[in-house]
Amino acid sequence: MPRGKKSSNRSRFWLLMILMMVARFGSGNEHPDTQERRLTVADTIQMTVWANRSYAWNGAPDAPVALFSPNGSQFIVTLNRGSIDRDAIESSLLLFETSRAFLHPQPRILVTMSSTSNRIAIQRAKWLDDNRVVFLGENPDTTPQIYELDVRSGHIEKLTNHPSPIVTFDISREGGEIVYEAMPQADDKSGARAGSKSVVVISTQRLADLFRCEVDVDHEGVDRQLFVLKRGHPALQIATRDYLTEYLPLSLSQSGRYAVMAVYLRDVPDQWREYKDNLLHLFVTEQRKPGAVSGVLQLMLLDTVSQNVVPLIDAPLSWHQIAFAFAPDESSVAVSGSYLPLDVSDADERTARTTRTPIVEITLPGRQIKKISEAELRVKNWDERSGKLVLESENSGKQAGEVYQRLGSTWLRMELAAPELSRDPVLDVTLEEDMNSAPRIFVSEEKEHKKTLLLDLNPQLASIKLGHVEAVRWKATDGHELEGGLYLPPDYAPGHRYPVVLQTHGFRKDRFQVNGPHNSAFAAQPLSARGIVVLQIGRAEAGEDEKHVSTSAEAPRQMAVFEGAIDYLDRRGIVDLHRVGLLGFSRTAFYVAFTLTHSKYQFAAATMADGFEAGYMNYLLWPNSDYAAVNGGPPVGPALESWLHNSPGFNLDKVSAPVHLENYGTVGVLGGWQWFSGLELLDKPVDFVWLPHGSHTLVKPSERLASQGGTVDWFAFWLLGQEDSSAAKKDQYARWRKLRQMLKPPTENAEGKF
Repeated sequence: MPRGKKSSNRSRFWLLMILMMVARFGSGNEHPDTQERRLTVADTIQMTVWANRSYAWNGAPDAPVALFSPNGSQFIVTLNRGSIDRDAIESSLLLFETSRAFLHPQPRILVTMSSTSNRIAIQRAKWLDDNRVVFLGENPDTTPQIYELDVRSGHIEKLTNHPSPIVTFDISREGGEIVYEAMPQADDKSGARAGSKSVVVISTQRLADLFRCEVDVDHEGVDRQLFVLKRGHPALQIATRDYLTEYLPLSLSQSGRYAVMAVYLRDVPDQWREYKDNLLHLFVTEQRKPGAVSGVLQLMLLDTVSQNVVPLIDAPLSWHQIAFAFAPDESSVAVSGSYLPLDVSDADERTARTTRTPIVEITLPGRQIKKISEAELRVKNWDERSGKLVLESENSGKQAGEVYQRLGSTWLRMELAAPELSRDPVLDVTLEEDMNSAPRIFVSEEKEHKKTLLLDLNPQLASIKLGHVEAVRWKATDGHELEGGLYLPPDYAPGHRYPVVLQTHGFRKDRFQVNGPHNSAFAAQPLSARGIVVLQIGRAEAGEDEKHVSTSAEAPRQMAVFEGAIDYLDRRGIVDLHRVGLLGFSRTAFYVAFTLTHSKYQFAAATMADGFEAGYMNYLLWPNSDYAAVNGGPPVGPALESWLHNSPGFNLDKVSAPVHLENYGTVGVLGGWQWFSGLELLDKPVDFVWLPHGSHTLVKPSERLASQGGTVDWFAFWLLGQEDSSAAKKDQYARWRKLRQMLKPPTENAEGKF
């Protein structure tokens, strides 16, 4: 599971935006030496993208591109786009007729909605029958609610009228039962916020609870509430002790009798210390105040009739392969990604259960466990027509899927390519892209060998000259090898040495990552358009990096990646060693912080955005075991010396690069305070931008402009000596010129690196 800033053991990885053709934007941010059209941050914000949250967060999609009606005669696609003028995310639900898919039809826009929150406007669309679609939607003047849309008449009915934002839901096949999660109401007294109180007793609260105001319940760190709604009746709140969030799966069975959801536990059984997952062990063993939320995940089963919530499996989830599917007759659930209980007498089986997460069937309501497969796959779907269970690889191309069928009480592996397993009735609708090709939606038909373009999401890119992206491999200075994407300026000239920015957090050759893996701070193509080479750093071979996460070797390993990348680019004659920048977000902010304070290489500028930085102040503010794990123990007693050596915050005297800090959320400003205050006290150049309403992965156009536009401005200023002449940025550059006066000239180290 991706991990990053303080509260992001829960809400993680996944977000973006919408439809229509994009006008040309970006005056003032174009390439300074030519009138040729270059990509700007504004362009990237206004691009049309497929609306799938998991895909938007750089993960595997959790739904098909096209959702077909039950009879296959039509399908829907949801698209998002940012509107800078309205500071909104616009979402459109498009309808295509299957029979006309190869005739270049114009899609019918069923509905368009707009969100000015940190959510996208249309989410979780699904067919109820051949004429009705349900979805979660919102507009600027409305609270997010669940809607039903008649595709023939265009009539929209609001199914819920909840007083606070609904953040996720699922609905039964007939539409009579709905289970949903919602934000607490603004006057909810369950928290301990300071708000209007004159006296606050501090017991189990964290700082976020104390400083978050009463109106800030619409925040990604606030616990959600669970409700069951039967049509014609008031919604009933279901009591839950554990932490709910829309970033974890929630699914309702076809009849609406059962729901399965993932939660973060408050009470973790001590016996779970025996599982051999290093990350899980950290969360199981960490010291928490009574009732505090842990980082341990578990699947829960809700009986909507009795309204009871119980563990589906008395064991924790892992961080991979998490998925489940109800049997067509609802007699059981197939689950992947969960460990199994340790209450078995067989010693070998008990040992196996501490390390493996097999695919299993859980009977309902008894919750007996039957193993299906030991393969490292995840559940894709339980096909209603054939009764076959389809498994797939979490990482496309790494491993083929498998198909199983239950015969009596036995599960048998079947032929994978059974035609009845096709979820789409006739056509295959796919999103095709790569690192140099923008996403386009195609439709194909295998029998007739037909394929045609259905939708070019961003035709305006044809008039913009992009930097070429090259997949490259290099060795870190500790010897391990990894891959990344090298973004070259549009006018790249071999032999010329360029300023370089090292971006972090992953690279995919199969994705058109115009900014990078996320939209917080990253700006690969806009930086390239300004004449800066960007190396988007990927990961080592599968599983190798994970072995070092939450250990004292984690940051040194990634520092070796940065140093090896500089050596590689130096050998190729690409990098100007005096002009190298570093950019980290979330977890990788830690790697940047460690490198700035521990590397012998010198850097010309750096950005750390909304991230974990392994510092002492943040350990006190948001205590968890991760801080001790990466620093060699708790910051007291014998391990204090290790902290003094390892923790970046205790080594700020070694920082030579100007540092730009970004933090998001109401109390996010505190997350950067040790670095900001510490560098200021040392008379070192530091800049700090706080987005008090921003989510961890930024969504709002204005906040993306501030963050990603700030990235381009920051590195262009320090690496190229460029300033944007916009009057709105006058104060920014006045501030940065003062910082430049504090710089000392770089010195060459023994290896000849600056």
